[in-house]
Amino acid sequence: MATSVFLRTGSAAADNATVFETLSNAEHYDTWQLGSTTGAMDVYVSGDGTNFLDAAVALIDLGSIDPSTAVVETTAGGNYGIRGRWRAIRVLQKGATGVSNAYLIGYER
Repeated sequence: MATSVFLRTGSAAADNATVFETLSNAEHYDTWQLGSTTGAMDVYVSGDGTNFLDAAVALIDLGSIDPSTAVVETTAGGNYGIRGRWRAIRVLQKGATGVSNAYLIGYER
């Protein structure tokens, strides 16, 4: 049985603004779910907790009919997932439309 922890919620109002960032214990979880009610987001990861990759990670669109549909940014009202262990995860607003009611849930398998 998988355990989970609710890691972060947040919002942002400007392009490339940080919606939220995990600052500790992200490496304890390997499966992630995220989404927001408004705005688009992209996700950056860090293996050392300080230096983030320059490119956003690919996310699986959990609302797609095709479960292998990968995207690099979310859309409003969508539900997305990623797999992997990182020291930190940073979620940024993508575009001019503000992000609200954003969430990130980490699961340990």
